[in-house]
Amino acid sequence: MTFFRILWFVIKLALLVGVAVYLANRPGNLSLVWFGYRLDLHPIALSLLGVLLCLGILYVIGRLVARVVAVPGDIGAMRGHAREAKGYQALTRGLAAAAAGDAREAKRLSVTARKLLSHGGKEPPITRLLAAQAAQLEGDDVAAQVHFKALAETPETAILGLRGLALGALKDGNVVEARRLAERALAANPNAQWAAETALRLQAKAGRFDAADESLKAVVRAGALNAKTGQRRRAALLTEKARQALIVDGTDVSADIAMSAAREAVKLAGDFAPARFVLVRLMVRQGKRKEAMRLIEQIWDSHPHEILGEAYLAAGDNERPLERTQRLERLQKQNPDHPESHRILAEADIAAELWGEARRHIDRLMVIETDALGGFSRSTCRALAQIEEREKGDQAAARRWLDAASSARPDAAWICRQCGTPGDAGPESGHWQLICPHCESLDSLEWRHPAGGRAGGTALAPMIAPSQPANLVDRPAEFEILPAPVNSRVESGSQPISSAASVDAARLIN
Repeated sequence: MTFFRILWFVIKLALLVGVAVYLANRPGNLSLVWFGYRLDLHPIALSLLGVLLCLGILYVIGRLVARVVAVPGDIGAMRGHAREAKGYQALTRGLAAAAAGDAREAKRLSVTARKLLSHGGKEPPITRLLAAQAAQLEGDDVAAQVHFKALAETPETAILGLRGLALGALKDGNVVEARRLAERALAANPNAQWAAETALRLQAKAGRFDAADESLKAVVRAGALNAKTGQRRRAALLTEKARQALIVDGTDVSADIAMSAAREAVKLAGDFAPARFVLVRLMVRQGKRKEAMRLIEQIWDSHPHEILGEAYLAAGDNERPLERTQRLERLQKQNPDHPESHRILAEADIAAELWGEARRHIDRLMVIETDALGGFSRSTCRALAQIEEREKGDQAAARRWLDAASSARPDAAWICRQCGTPGDAGPESGHWQLICPHCESLDSLEWRHPAGGRAGGTALAPMIAPSQPANLVDRPAEFEILPAPVNSRVESGSQPISSAASVDAARLIN
């Protein structure tokens, strides 16, 4: 309460007291006789009644004057509300037109909405979104970027503007700017999934794994990802970091840093096969083959995987084929009836020319695949072709199995669950990669059978030019397992096998 307000209150109080004293010093009575009734009033009571009556009259007059004065404003407000309603109706119709791809209608309604909703040179930020979408539909990227910049400067619509700017930067190939905008959007709204995915993807592609790790942690802290999903995503990110040390054109990551990242990934997600595969590869490179094999043995009874089986198959050092087979038999005892146990043992038996054991494992594998998939896989058909050719020299039987492979169910591979494209990372990381090479989705590759092919088909098919090795997972040179030498002669009654025909007949089929 200010000094003048206090002074005014004191003055009013003094006037009231003065009037009361004045009336008290002049006593008297006022009598009113009406219809036989007499009413005697004291002057003070009469004065109070008069004051109340005057106040009531003044209040009524004041209200009437206020209503009359407010009429023009009310009329203007009604017109403003009607104008605003028309503006938002045009905005709604414009957004619907933009969603339908009608560029001309979207632009017309955008101009109408901005005109109707502008007040004093200002307009709702949402009209900028419609204007940006209309400009994009017309192919005017420059105008769209202007509108998105305006959206980005308004706190309420900053996330929309930053997304539009980031997409525009990606369209122009400005990856650095797109990453900066995504990081800014993520900082403004950690719950924005597109910002998190874009920032992580671009940071990982740029080799900024530490920044990507921090971005991921921020997203988890904000609650955009639950702790379990965040832990799994971080394991994939660390696996990608470690994978760089294995590929030729990877980011410059030292062997020690890659090893540390791979170990941490395995701790975070022990059943994540690519993390364990990359760690095994790194250990093999450092000569830690026994430790690498133990990593696979630890998980084979609960989470066997084809790429882990291939890594285990190739992890031995200077092994003879029989020694390798004996080592794999120990692994099979942990999970004796899993298809991958039979698959890698069959491959090792073929290399060791243990045809009976190879057929036994292949027969069991065929039963399992028939029950689970409704037919044989291509790798199984190719393995049978190798057995027929190398054991018996039966070129016709081998050819029949290769023909069957062409129409059999495709082998499992890393397939993007978003676009259905297989990964193309190569054998050094088990064909896994963090980012889909086609749609660039993050951590979207899953191990499954791709669509296409007829399960268990046996129809003859034209031969396909060799493009892939017959091994279940293509291996780099350091992982290559060479088959035992093939004699130039076979059993009595069979024809000599030429060196060209005896080199992995399964290489003829994809």
